Amino acid sequence: MHCRKVLELLPKFIENDFSEEERAAVEAHLKECEECRLEFEAMGRLVDTLESIPPIGVPSSFKEAVMRALPAKKPPGEK
Repeated sequence: MHCRKVLELLPKFIENDFSEEERAAVEAHLKECEECRLEFEAMGRLVDTLESIPPIGVPSSFKEAVMRALPAKKPPGEK
């Protein structure tokens, strides 16, 4: 498997969202390719960091304010 394809699959690999064939191919490549392995490790650290950030609360009025700011949806065919 080429580096380009492995780099495309890394997000799926980190989330365990891949086929058995993809998993085996990515694992084999990561054993051989230091550059892709370093990228995989960096992505893993980033995911860990993002998961450790506590959720941010928003005011209950936030949804209403966003919805008011959006343009009104027009019926299909109307310009």
